[in-house]
Amino acid sequence: MANWAQKLKLHHLQMLVALGEQGNLTQVAKMMNITQPALSKWLTQFEEEVGMLLFERHSKGLRPSEGGKLLLQHAQRLINDMSRSQYEIERFKQGGLVGSLMIGCSPVATDCVALAILSLLKEMPSLHLNIEEKVMTPLLHDLLSGVVDVVVGRVGGRALELPLNYRVLYTEPVCFVARPDHPLAQMPSLGWADLAHWRWIVWPTGTPIRLSIDNALVDNGVMLPENTIESASMNVTSNLLQSSDMISILSLRLAQRFAEQQQLAILNLPRIEQKGSVGVFWRKSETPSLALSRFLDYLSQES
Repeated sequence: MANWAQKLKLHHLQMLVALGEQGNLTQVAKMMNITQPALSKWLTQFEEEVGMLLFERHSKGLRPSEGGKLLLQHAQRLINDMSRSQYEIERFKQGGLVGSLMIGCSPVATDCVALAILSLLKEMPSLHLNIEEKVMTPLLHDLLSGVVDVVVGRVGGRALELPLNYRVLYTEPVCFVARPDHPLAQMPSLGWADLAHWRWIVWPTGTPIRLSIDNALVDNGVMLPENTIESASMNVTSNLLQSSDMISILSLRLAQRFAEQQQLAILNLPRIEQKGSVGVFWRKSETPSLALSRFLDYLSQES
């Protein structure tokens, strides 16, 4: 087996990741403060040592090959691990307790994540937490590349094909919502046709909750209205709903929370059973830290 990995230094990893992101030798050479010919020569030699083409050359620059994508994934994770190690060592030198947890959360799972965090901090009060909220596709990419340690959100689609551990936390339907004084909110029962004349806010294409809605529309012979708004931001969606006649689709738990606060109303349309459940994902390649293990335990308790 070639020992090319032993020769890699941090700046080599940074160059590879930059090439994957920029796709341009000249730009990356400037970023790394080396000449373009030197970078090109290093890349060619490195590909020869690895024994495979890592970047496909084309008229507009470079594009990672399938093997290159795999290497870049590991390179990004190593860079993140080094940065995190540096941070935790500095905390230790200053007398702080070592330990951190990076959590990725989709909007649908904020309630159970918040409750689990509160319980975790009672047990580990000095733990450093970093929480980011996105839709599942970029969160799972962040998990694979080491940006986050754990992701909580919808289970389904491509997520189950990735090299990740997962645990289902709960299953729930989704429902339509609107502002409390919306004309549709006053109707005792609704059919799909009643929704056609209103503007919809929908989750981005490819997200599990969007797939469920798309499947439900097909099952009921209904077309998605043309003038929809795609939003991955729960804050933007809720503000738009409360300030307009738009309607949207939320998980039942989230919708009930808004309804209890009299911010939104759940429309009287038959609920759509969510085919994917809400679950938690973490990397198979690593033994969970104490903080992650306890977070997983508290998640299961709160769900």
